[in-house]
Amino acid sequence: MLFSWLASVLALGGLTSLLLVEPKDFGTGFHAFIGALASLFLAAGLAGGTLRGSTGWAALLSTAGWVLLTRWGRVPWIRPSLLVPVLLTGVSLLAGPESPPRASLLTLGMWVAPGNAVAASLLLGSVSLAMLLGHWYLVIPGLPIRHLRRMTWFLAVCIALRAALGLVSLGAARPIPALGVLSAWQVAGGITAFFFWQRVAIGLVAPAILTFMVDRTVRISSTQSATGLLFVAMIFVLVGEMISRFLFVSMGIPQ
Repeated sequence: MLFSWLASVLALGGLTSLLLVEPKDFGTGFHAFIGALASLFLAAGLAGGTLRGSTGWAALLSTAGWVLLTRWGRVPWIRPSLLVPVLLTGVSLLAGPESPPRASLLTLGMWVAPGNAVAASLLLGSVSLAMLLGHWYLVIPGLPIRHLRRMTWFLAVCIALRAALGLVSLGAARPIPALGVLSAWQVAGGITAFFFWQRVAIGLVAPAILTFMVDRTVRISSTQSATGLLFVAMIFVLVGEMISRFLFVSMGIPQ
């Protein structure tokens, strides 16, 4: 279930981040490649049960159809038409089966699970797309550097959003009565400290530092160095989101 959830949120985040990439500079190949990857991830989400029913199939078929459009349709249609699979994938993910915590230590609001899923998708999608975008600069020399700079800034925004939503979620949470007078912060940073602080350090702090380094390298047009840093950042984000998902599903800790 973890893999299918990661695949589903990565598909949504990748497609959403792709809205920032201009097809006229990259050609249709990059968009078709990302769309094909998203289709595979959505298929994994359907197979694993994260996406279900008509909404799941609508997300998969619309994404696959969009890939065909990128190959044989007009370039000006590519970005506007991408909104259809993005919206359908988002609806499918939010309408999927709930995965309540097995032994929750906190009482959470109804918005916490979907809100964190969207934030996780944007973070995973932005860092992965930025890394692949950097590789495209190695394939097609002479691409305008503004695209990689824009994606780096978007990644920074997604990291900040992920951290902010985690803080708000914890601030609004209430410990279960059995924990007495402990606050949600004490539960997360104390009882579950081993996993919680790993999640913060690996999944948020390290990617934030690496994103700053990427921005510095992009400023001097060192795309190869930026791509290497983005690859490392993607690994950190992926591990961090796996720990985050474990914390939520097992103990109800949102982050």
